[in-house]
Amino acid sequence: MKARTELKRRVQQTIERYRMLLPGEKVVVAVSGGIDSTVLLHLLRGLSQSEGYLLHVAHLNHMLRGEESLRDADFVSDLARNFGLKATIRSIGAAESLQGRSGSLQEWARRARYAFLEEVAGEVGAFRVALGHTRDDQAETVLLNLLRGAGMPGLRGIPPTRAGRFVRPLIHVSRKEIEEYALLHRIPFVTDSSNLKGTYLRNRIRLRLLPLLHSEYNPQVTETLAAAASILAAEEELLESMTSSGIFAVLQERKEGRVVLSIPALLQEPVALQRRILIHAARMASRSSYLPLSHRHIFALQEMLLGRSGSKLMLPNQMVAVKDYDHLIFASGEKPICQPWEYRLALDKTLHIPEVGIWVKAQIRRRQEVDLKDSTPLRAFLGWDGIVAPLILRNRRRGDRFHPLGAGGERKLKNFFIDAKVSRNQRDEIPLLVCQGEILWVMGFRIHDRYRVREEAENILAVEVIPNGDEQGPD
Repeated sequence: MKARTELKRRVQQTIERYRMLLPGEKVVVAVSGGIDSTVLLHLLRGLSQSEGYLLHVAHLNHMLRGEESLRDADFVSDLARNFGLKATIRSIGAAESLQGRSGSLQEWARRARYAFLEEVAGEVGAFRVALGHTRDDQAETVLLNLLRGAGMPGLRGIPPTRAGRFVRPLIHVSRKEIEEYALLHRIPFVTDSSNLKGTYLRNRIRLRLLPLLHSEYNPQVTETLAAAASILAAEEELLESMTSSGIFAVLQERKEGRVVLSIPALLQEPVALQRRILIHAARMASRSSYLPLSHRHIFALQEMLLGRSGSKLMLPNQMVAVKDYDHLIFASGEKPICQPWEYRLALDKTLHIPEVGIWVKAQIRRRQEVDLKDSTPLRAFLGWDGIVAPLILRNRRRGDRFHPLGAGGERKLKNFFIDAKVSRNQRDEIPLLVCQGEILWVMGFRIHDRYRVREEAENILAVEVIPNGDEQGPD
């Protein structure tokens, strides 16, 4: 009996420690159907008997896994019904949502999921949304961000609460404890097959790296990483407070979509504070609520401080940074006229395209190593036969022609963009993968029909666009 109540007691302590939920409060519970979120729902339902929580189940079907996605939605619907709870279950397609947008498939799904949960909370009158992230998710996120080169904001991992809205009652619970609880209470759940694929970095960390670190280096690696994240989160809070105060010592101008910093004043600050002020200023100027800046962006901005006047750097979300003598200007929606650019893409190396703020990587892979279903608007697989190095990345040129995959024949690239409803001011920014003057891939859209992967292909050219250095964590 003690084993049955111990986990519930610890979860209640976490809720109270971070003031996640109040007695009698209505809360939306995000349930994917997986073991973590299903156990979370079971625990909150048990606690609701004493705390009076009013639960509402929410599930978003991303329609990425065919019949399996439908199975998950049906499972959650049945689960909520068996628990006597109301549920909101909706579907959203990736193809039309990703068309013409930057960002990975995982980042799209993450943003769509949070937007959906916000919407459901508003509809049912709930202030809190409970998510099923565990201590293992915390460890995975810290390692993922470390490998991406993140600073302290990334290494603090997943916060127990975010924006006062999202709460994570299982953040101090291990996945092993979750599995034992599910077994003890005979709690059914479904398994997402995409979590078992080694395609995504987060999966490889979960399936390979963490088990290796656990067996060969530190049996308590998950707890250690989670503890480090907690320490860094507290220090990050202090430094963020210093940044909010420090930026006003270097701020020269601020208006809608534009922030100007004094470079001499900024250079007087410690390097760590310089970097934080640069991030803060860029986000102040951004017209978007989300500006994904990686360490590469930050290092490039720091180099601009000592660079020549007139130098420019394109940032995500149509942001541009310009050095104007002793001032660094962040401007949103004030992009310079796009000039022709061209780069040689070497295999197995990551190439930075500063004009559009992306990185691109190309690899040759064996046919059996690739699942063609993993292609996305930002990841393409092409048959290697017939492709001759060097590979070139460039923007469009007058007279460019292209044979889109599945189309009847070659056509002007301009007409292709018109049919794809790409605005005029975006066409010069779309990278093209080119070989001997022939366009192999219009990135974000389609590959050339002749270079599709055929059944007999042994080697495949895998090319990926990385808008932000790597995948985003679940925070």
